[in-house]
Amino acid sequence: MFLMPALYGGYGIDSALKVAFYPHMLMTDAKCLSYLIGLIFLQTAFGLIELSHPDNSIPVNRFVTPLHIVPEWYFLAYYAVLKVIPSKTGGLLVFMSSLINLALLSEIRALNTRMLIRQHFMTRNVVSGWVIIWVYSMIFLIIIGSAIPQATYILYGRLATIVYLTTGLVLCLY
Repeated sequence: MFLMPALYGGYGIDSALKVAFYPHMLMTDAKCLSYLIGLIFLQTAFGLIELSHPDNSIPVNRFVTPLHIVPEWYFLAYYAVLKVIPSKTGGLLVFMSSLINLALLSEIRALNTRMLIRQHFMTRNVVSGWVIIWVYSMIFLIIIGSAIPQATYILYGRLATIVYLTTGLVLCLY
């Protein structure tokens, strides 16, 4: 009976060495949050120009279409999807299907669990193979999006778009 308070973490035991949770942890979290907000503010105020592509700093001439538009790196794969489709409507449909594909893949909560179960019971993990192909096609689309539009890059971009969409669909249905 005397050991029970010690087993439950010392409830009911008064000690001067205990640190109260409320003010201490709240102030620690507030300090970390203020550091994070300050870092984000500094990045927003002073760091965007250094991280941007130098082609985006050229003054705009409204009468000449630029040969190559350079989006930020995280938009390059979707820019490649838009760049390799010749019609605007088709490019928009493929672009929207790639975004829907990405949204559906993010909603699969049990994909990692399924991969682990199948890896445990199968000698060859099929799902991780599809994930690797999907990631490599995304990386390839990023490379194609950063390249100047030429016939070979457009062909490779179309192939990578087909692989990206089909592997994403297979992962959604698997």
